[in-house]
Amino acid sequence: MASTSALAQAPATKPIISQSLPTSWQNAGSEIPLDPAWRTGTLPNGLRFAVRRGTQPPGTISVRIRVADGALMETDEQQGWTHMLEHMVFRGTDHFADGEGIKIWQRLGASFGSDTNAFTTLTATTFVLDLPKNDGTSYDQAMAVLAKMMSRATIDPVALATERKVVLAERALRMPPMAEKVKQIANPLLLAGTKAADRDVIGSEATLDAASAERLKAYYKRWYRPSRTVVVVAGDADPAMLEAGVRRAFGDWSASGSEPSEPDYGAPVRPAKPAAVVTDPLIPNSFQLAYVTPHDDRPWTVSRQQRQYLDWIAVGILNARLGTEAQKGEAVVNAGVALNASRHVQDQLTVGVVPKPGAWKAALNTAYGVLNGAIASPPTQAEIDQQVTFVTKMLDRRIAEQDTRTSADLANSFIGDVDQGDVSGPSTFYRDLFVAQQKAFTPTTVQAAIRRLLSPDPRLIVYSSTPVAGGDAAVQTALAGARQVAASREAAVRTVSFDDLKLSGHPATVASTSIVPGLDVERVLFSNGVELDLKPTAFEKDKIRVSVLIGHGVLGERPNDPGLIWTNGALLASGYGGLSPDELTRLLSGRAVGFGIGTALNGVLLRGDSDRNDVADMFRLMTVAMTQMNYRPAPLARLKDATNAAYQAIYNQPGAVFSAFATPYLFGGDTRFRATPPITEVDAVTLPAFQSYWQQRLSQGPVKVGVVGDFDRDAIIAAVAKSFGTLPSRENVPLDAAQRAVSASLPAADPVVFQHRGDPTQAMVARIWPTQGLFDDVTTGRALELAASLIQTRLTEDFRETQGGSYAPFVSYNYGGGDIPHYGALVAGAQLRTDRMADFEAALTAVITDIAAHGPDADAFARAKATTVGAIERATKGNDFWAGLIMANLDNPAEVAAIRDGVTSRQAVTPDQVRAAVRRFAAPSAPSFEIKVLPELKTQLKR
Repeated sequence: MASTSALAQAPATKPIISQSLPTSWQNAGSEIPLDPAWRTGTLPNGLRFAVRRGTQPPGTISVRIRVADGALMETDEQQGWTHMLEHMVFRGTDHFADGEGIKIWQRLGASFGSDTNAFTTLTATTFVLDLPKNDGTSYDQAMAVLAKMMSRATIDPVALATERKVVLAERALRMPPMAEKVKQIANPLLLAGTKAADRDVIGSEATLDAASAERLKAYYKRWYRPSRTVVVVAGDADPAMLEAGVRRAFGDWSASGSEPSEPDYGAPVRPAKPAAVVTDPLIPNSFQLAYVTPHDDRPWTVSRQQRQYLDWIAVGILNARLGTEAQKGEAVVNAGVALNASRHVQDQLTVGVVPKPGAWKAALNTAYGVLNGAIASPPTQAEIDQQVTFVTKMLDRRIAEQDTRTSADLANSFIGDVDQGDVSGPSTFYRDLFVAQQKAFTPTTVQAAIRRLLSPDPRLIVYSSTPVAGGDAAVQTALAGARQVAASREAAVRTVSFDDLKLSGHPATVASTSIVPGLDVERVLFSNGVELDLKPTAFEKDKIRVSVLIGHGVLGERPNDPGLIWTNGALLASGYGGLSPDELTRLLSGRAVGFGIGTALNGVLLRGDSDRNDVADMFRLMTVAMTQMNYRPAPLARLKDATNAAYQAIYNQPGAVFSAFATPYLFGGDTRFRATPPITEVDAVTLPAFQSYWQQRLSQGPVKVGVVGDFDRDAIIAAVAKSFGTLPSRENVPLDAAQRAVSASLPAADPVVFQHRGDPTQAMVARIWPTQGLFDDVTTGRALELAASLIQTRLTEDFRETQGGSYAPFVSYNYGGGDIPHYGALVAGAQLRTDRMADFEAALTAVITDIAAHGPDADAFARAKATTVGAIERATKGNDFWAGLIMANLDNPAEVAAIRDGVTSRQAVTPDQVRAAVRRFAAPSAPSFEIKVLPELKTQLKR
């Protein structure tokens, strides 16, 4: 369990600790036992490891390597070097040439970026490999590359010069001018006294330029050592084999020189001023209250875990009360409380608030009314019971899922516990510990926890897109005044039951059942026209994925008229069945019945996860929501206010502008496919229009229920009959030709140009080639899919790794389902410096011209096929895949065949077919157009 609280007196209740479970380096100094599924040890060179069997997905192995080298280990002059090293160890070792390690992983089916990656934090660098094979030979090959990266990286000067450009491109992507301003103002206030206040994981141009190959090698030898490294492996293999692989790969690694001493991490102190304002025209409007305490780096113990449980209850109550305040639609639009702990830094309770535009002071006073109320008066037992039920259900869920968690999840969780100095104990231990403690959760003890969490002097940061009159001084005055606001009274929540959620119709009967050939999907049709598709799996024990499609979704709108699709976020926030959101939350606490509402291409989509105990009630809730939505004004006002509070932030980055506004051009300019409405449309929407729109969409068209997972077939059919089966028969008006006529046709103007207002040196460019749809010719579609992978790899190798032109060039083949079978588009693009746009276009043209003329080379083709096929093979072994595909048009034989033959159709693609597809659709003479996101002219002049 991850630490999220500061030190305080532990409750008196203590469980009996088992002495029979194994001890390990991970739980040294703690009485919490290690989960016996983990097999741990320490090599003679000091490297620590943990391995275990993980059965999901079958036939795979996940590896994580954590090196205790993060930004806190750097001196002022070395900022960004740790992250630079993360990049450079991929650029060649004394045994594997630059790029060869990635190619080895690709030949084994692991793609660069999604299956192989790394990330750097303040305290560590972690390397990730998800291997789609589980045989000993493949595992040893993969581990050999990782071991050499850790111990024998060459750090070649030429490669470093190129990679420095890549890292600077990444910095531009992650740290635009607005984010830089936030860091400079917020860090000294929130992190005062800690070394973290002065650290930048990605560094600056000056510090990165100072990282010569020799200096970086010295830094690498100092910090990359077996004694600072943890290797974690979980996979579908004998743990003895996994351990042997670790020993073979890393056993001969020896460090040079003496062990480095730990740096002075500092400790939190009171900042020079308690509040500040960050003003930037592109910043989302919000404010943040922080309550800071020192972090305890000692081992995690039972008493600390008990204290954490108490804090969870306290924070849950604060969140619920602030959520209630936000539902009123007044000064507070959204609010939440989070408890975070960082080893070597500090612990922090954060209250984040999005205020109504122009009302941050009123929102601050409102938030303090809630906080002061929690300090002044103890919570009710009903509030405590609600949170206890929620946590109990979460811990029970972990027990139920322990045998079917994915290997990646198991490995990530163990590494997370290492990061926090925690123990990866048995799920039953943590649940039993919580149950034993429940009597200690009283109004008195929970109030004491709230008081403790809110006892430090608060620190306030106001983020504003417009100038705040009086600046920092005004914010400090506002904070002092808000702390004196009278405690607000907690409104009583009416006690309700499922009997209050009534369905008026009579249960339907089963009209017919059939099997969808080749997919092991059973279709059940009810007498009222509702369709139920069932896909049984054993991937997740007692977990059921539920999806419901209503009507025709995006395609059901008229071309170039998206309607009010974007307002779906205000639906459930109104409550339904005559019950308020608070009443529903109290009623449903601890139940696996939560769901969301969105709009998919082919229907309004209700989706959630449940289990055997609760799925029938989830069906009932969904049916009530469809037919008895409350449609209150406050949630719609909150949605509009939240959109206004953050809309300007879209223009902060070229990629954000592209995602928000360029999508229609991938669909012939059809605005049904837009991601973001104009702000004038947001401001203009009214409650009657909102209610009329959604009442029509939820009451018309077919209803299709998809159920995937570990379920009881007969129980599901009976539950659907009693819920969705009570709906009246609904007319299904098929889509007309105009609604289905979707293509990536060429726009009237080329290029299509958008503007951003962020870093004036940055731009984004994408080239789009209209293609056929997958179902026009599956063979050609699969060839285009493979071509996209080949072009992506070549751009990564040529434009990124050789030229340093971009951090993450992207290529994809997009195609529609059976409802728009003729839609297809090949898209290639990158965010880059404005002065590299022509270079990207030249590199892209060179890659495509080469493939069109000569076809892919044999090794590149084999690697692309291995990663593409490996990805689909793994996907088919998970519920996420089937939960998406069961909502496809299973009446279309071509779509069913494409799903059924997803692996074999990709395996069958030949180099000649890829070459032919590229020549036909993407050669320089083929029709295409560009979308560019350029810096706004006035931004260039201003900066």
